[in-house]
Amino acid sequence: MQPHPASYRDTEGFIFKHDGNMYRYIHPNYEVHYAQLMNSGLYEELFKKNMLVAHREIYETGSFHFSEGRVLLPEQIPFISYPYEWSFDMWKDAALLTLHIAQAALHKGMMLKDATPFNIQFFKGRPIFIDTLSFENYVAGKPWIAYRQFCECFLAPLLLMHYCHPGTHKLFSVYPNGIPMDVLANLLPNRSKWNMNTMLHVHLQVKFAGKPNQKPGSENNFSKQKLEILLKGLESFVQKLSLKKIKTTWDDYYTGTILGDDYLIAKTALVKTFISDLEYGHVIDLGANDGHFSSLFAPGIQVIATDADPNCINDLYLRSRQDGRANILPLVIDFTSPSPAIGWNNAERESITSRLKADLVLALALVHHLAIAKNVPLHLIAGWLQPMGEHLIIEFVPKTDEKVKLLLQNRKDIFDKYDLENFKTIFANTYQVVKEEKVGNTDRVLFLMKRK
Repeated sequence: MQPHPASYRDTEGFIFKHDGNMYRYIHPNYEVHYAQLMNSGLYEELFKKNMLVAHREIYETGSFHFSEGRVLLPEQIPFISYPYEWSFDMWKDAALLTLHIAQAALHKGMMLKDATPFNIQFFKGRPIFIDTLSFENYVAGKPWIAYRQFCECFLAPLLLMHYCHPGTHKLFSVYPNGIPMDVLANLLPNRSKWNMNTMLHVHLQVKFAGKPNQKPGSENNFSKQKLEILLKGLESFVQKLSLKKIKTTWDDYYTGTILGDDYLIAKTALVKTFISDLEYGHVIDLGANDGHFSSLFAPGIQVIATDADPNCINDLYLRSRQDGRANILPLVIDFTSPSPAIGWNNAERESITSRLKADLVLALALVHHLAIAKNVPLHLIAGWLQPMGEHLIIEFVPKTDEKVKLLLQNRKDIFDKYDLENFKTIFANTYQVVKEEKVGNTDRVLFLMKRK
């Protein structure tokens, strides 16, 4: 079995795909650590608290052509997201989960050897740790080997979003192994130095980088008590971080829209009618904004809600978490500059375009932003949507609409082919129109289409 392209680093095991499922192979040299994980009660504790993905052992390893070692079948994660697609509070919850697991491991005689957000996925509305091989037996006196990684991979993005801008999480796609401390220190404002934790975990690290700071033999002098203090201190620091408040374009799109409540009520009724006769289990809501339409779907329906606005997605995540809506996965995605395939040979992390597959796609109040604001031709929009799902609910907003007039008020109208008839002609190449209805008293038109 060939390791997954993202699983080449670990010499103690790897993940691989077989018959549509992801498995984990454990090399014999990890056996002593795996035994401690299972026999100490750590696995059971983390599993029961929904902190670590569940797994079962596969004893018929011969079918996988492994002569030794173990094979695990983890609970399958339906959609893989990446950290640079998360909002602030998703990052924060992932960081806190990592610290909680590290503390729980320490109490069971183990340590977390990795502190990368790629070891976490959002599943059933909450973050969950997915790397069973990230635990190793605790060695007395050893410091936390993953401390610097935690600072560069978790603290760095959180501090940038706290001090600078909600959208700075995207920098992690440029530095997927962690934002270097010197880069972070140069991006943070000078006032960050007045925060004791930021000074300790960022600025002092930069100041003493590359300098010997230990006496011979002192590397084995980091007590378990010091480790506990470090982990609890980091936890307290992360808990206090908050998102920098910056008003964005779509913060109050529906509450402050010039179209009013009647438009939203009419469109909601139409969407409910359109979906009533469809069969689907997975939905993609493109340009979800505050998640109003994502929330229409029953708890058993998996919804990926995307928007370019980090404030909207963060609010949706917090509201979904509070309401217990475990079926909605909010992601920060700008589809004019989507998450690319990155990593070694561009194969470690898949692009968002290749990952987005569903039974039903919603593209509500989206086309005019792509076509008018971003100059994306209609035929490219149709071609982009077509592979995503069998059914499409899409809204066309004509030039007579106030929102389109706003988009055009300070620029030349070069969009002579942007009209309803041309829209229908272009989409007819890849879709069959099932239903077509005007939205309330507006000139907007809602379509239910089926992929040809």
